[in-house]
Amino acid sequence: MPKHPKTIEEDLRSIKESELLNQPKPSPFAKYATKLFFTFGGLLTLVLLISFIFLSYPIDHIIAGKLESHSPITNTLIINNLKIIFEQDTQQQLQSIYNEEQQVEFSVCLLGERIVNSYHITSLYTPKMYQQTFNHVVFEPCSSDTLIMLHSHPYKSCLASDTDLNTLQQTQQSNPNILMIVMCEPNRFSVYG
Repeated sequence: MPKHPKTIEEDLRSIKESELLNQPKPSPFAKYATKLFFTFGGLLTLVLLISFIFLSYPIDHIIAGKLESHSPITNTLIINNLKIIFEQDTQQQLQSIYNEEQQVEFSVCLLGERIVNSYHITSLYTPKMYQQTFNHVVFEPCSSDTLIMLHSHPYKSCLASDTDLNTLQQTQQSNPNILMIVMCEPNRFSVYG
């Protein structure tokens, strides 16, 4: 029966130098597998971190809203085959209201003329608002000659909520050509119809 060393020093003295130098070399496959494992693990960790940072609330909503919303070019919003033309100073009026009401959501009714797929906005008015908070507005319905119901959302939050879309559907029952716009920056709009 072999004798076991009592201390680490005895254990180290019992190892021969040749045994230390003749350690088996890892196979090329083992080296490749280890590199592949750590590379894949590092990439997976990086993907998870990036997705957590960029796709967690509210960033995912901001990115989706940015993709869905548009900015007017020379007072004209063009979305597919639809044009919304802010005539006279209506766009400047909207920006002024937006800048004044940044603490709460607001609503505006846009009036004008619809010619095929072009909405020419010539005037606007603010309906009576019953409740205004940072992320919600309750207002009197716009008049029947309203072309577009517009309301604001918090900064860079450009997506319509389910409540917004339900309100649009209910309004379209009596006014089928009405559109809804969500204003989420002084010069950025999401259009729903």
